[in-house]
Amino acid sequence: MPQPVESVMSKDLKEYVCVDPVKHNGVRVLPDQPIWLSQKEAKSLLNCNAIAVPALGIETSEPELTELEKVLAVIPDVISNKDNLTGTGAPSTAALTEAVGFDVSAELRNEAWSAYQAAQGTE
Repeated sequence: MPQPVESVMSKDLKEYVCVDPVKHNGVRVLPDQPIWLSQKEAKSLLNCNAIAVPALGIETSEPELTELEKVLAVIPDVISNKDNLTGTGAPSTAALTEAVGFDVSAELRNEAWSAYQAAQGTE
């Protein structure tokens, strides 16, 4: 990600965020990356919505779920296929691992399974 060089920084430069790819000073800046421009340079790019003023202090993304929450979220789908169950009726760690995309330990599976059963009133 291109960063401004301290020696060429000026009080006249302001940080913007690219909405579309922008080529500036021979460097291609991709969407969601910062770009530092003078007011004059930014004017036409702002008018055509190629750049935007960054939002300050506003979190726009969803909070990241914990591994436990991710496992809990996939349990209903995993247990809907009886081939994914162990002899005790719990979902297999292999099936959960495949569903969430990270390694689910037996300990994490047991914690999630207990929480799931408690929420269902079937503990």
